Amino acid sequence: MEAIIAGVIAIVGTLLGSLVTYIFQRRSTARAEEFTISARLREERMGVYSGFAGTILELRSAQYNRAIRGFDGKDSAEYAEARSTSQRIRVVAWQALYRVRLVADAPEVTELAESAMARVADMHDSKDMRTLVACGDDVRTAVEAFVAAAKSEVAWENRLTKPRTAELPERGGQS
Repeated sequence: MEAIIAGVIAIVGTLLGSLVTYIFQRRSTARAEEFTISARLREERMGVYSGFAGTILELRSAQYNRAIRGFDGKDSAEYAEARSTSQRIRVVAWQALYRVRLVADAPEVTELAESAMARVADMHDSKDMRTLVACGDDVRTAVEAFVAAAKSEVAWENRLTKPRTAELPERGGQS
């Protein structure tokens, strides 16, 4: 009888050990999967956010060129080429904005991206160089605010917390 009891205890012990091992392995696997997904999302966001910032600054440059060519007259071949380049880059900027909308968790990141896009969109309509430079400065400030907010979403230490708030100054330069 003692042998049977010892056998049952051994079997129960083995089953409990297997169950505990299974539970810990399952938790470990879940954590590893969560980490992998988090790392992939972080990499994707870094690419999307930096791509957006770069595209907006490229559009800003094209808008400068377009506006300056427009100051000399909108009937020239140089202006037509600058306008075409500006419009082509604007399409790329919209694509980059849509990517930001798809990967951003924080509504603030999307709002700041949209603000940067809005600020760069009409730069070419500036009536003089002073207004154009002020608009360009507004765009750079908007991009910097976007990057500050996006940085908190891709930081390892903040990946499970809410992103910090970045302040964006009032829009100026154009009337």
